[in-house]
Amino acid sequence: MALDPPLHSRIKRVLLEQTQRDKIRHHGFAPMRKLLLIGPPGTGKTMTAAVLAGETALPLLTIQLDALITKYMGETAAKLRMVFDAIEQTRGVYLFDEFDALGGRRAERNDVGEIRRVLNSFLQFLERDESDSLVIAATNHPELLDRALFRRFDAMPIGCKGSDLGRQ
Repeated sequence: MALDPPLHSRIKRVLLEQTQRDKIRHHGFAPMRKLLLIGPPGTGKTMTAAVLAGETALPLLTIQLDALITKYMGETAAKLRMVFDAIEQTRGVYLFDEFDALGGRRAERNDVGEIRRVLNSFLQFLERDESDSLVIAATNHPELLDRALFRRFDAMPIGCKGSDLGRQ
């Protein structure tokens, strides 16, 4: 995979922290494992998740958001809970691709109440997650994401270069 030096160094750091996670935890820290990948189609977001899975010898599990989101109230959040239960029980690389479908801004006028509740559930599940799995969200449209999401990931979104999308 050909990467520019800053991005290559960030991916290497994630891999290093994953291989040294026990040492890092022994010193009271947590390894980076919640990543937000941002970029136009074809820039390697899914490939990056696959490389992280391959280099850590973990399975890559892609969460299909179109199968997760249903029209029935409460069902989507229940499915999301099952995903996070799996994240806790089975160490792997979990990729939420096309994440803007789930992580859209809660304040939008055309917002559906159920999606807002699902996003709130996702934020809570992500915040409580202390598993050894890598959780990766990928999007082509960071401008559509709710601002609260950016604080839940471990570093400035990978793919952003000094934008105001980082921790706030």
